[in-house]
Amino acid sequence: MKRYETEVKLHNIFTSPAHNYFTREKFDVGTNPTIMHTSVLLEKNKGLCGDRFEHATYPITFFSLEVAKEVCNSLKLELDLKLFRRNFIISGINLNELIGKKFLIGDVEFEGLSHCAPCPWMNAVMKKGAYTLMIGRGGLRAKVIQGGILELGEQVLMSENRLTKNPLEALSKAIIP
Repeated sequence: MKRYETEVKLHNIFTSPAHNYFTREKFDVGTNPTIMHTSVLLEKNKGLCGDRFEHATYPITFFSLEVAKEVCNSLKLELDLKLFRRNFIISGINLNELIGKKFLIGDVEFEGLSHCAPCPWMNAVMKKGAYTLMIGRGGLRAKVIQGGILELGEQVLMSENRLTKNPLEALSKAIIP
């Protein structure tokens, strides 16, 4: 099988021990910390150790730095990547192209499961309009197929398909793998 290389950069790795948004009363934002990491050990079929989604159906979330910047610029907000509550902040690719696909970053193999739709909480946490700006580009839910260590910095993403779309392009309709 042919593999295509795409240069990407992993900017941030975040975990949080508990939910701040959903499972709570409307607009009652929780105070659980978002913890930054420089590297993480990922295990097959698990999320990040200590994260609220470690044992969930959708254990890992990726989010595009390009989308985060555009959302904050459009809302005239200072960029605070912790507010998005995603595990990995990455640049250089359109994450929607990885839905239903297997891909490697370093030695870690992932499977893109679905689009990570934004929730209305984004309006409460950031500013009205954040939710709408994220529709169709809320990130990628993924699972670990083969574990390993993932570190911040420049990476090569290997995928079965050539990644060609603009990182800011949104889904026009749901993709069901």
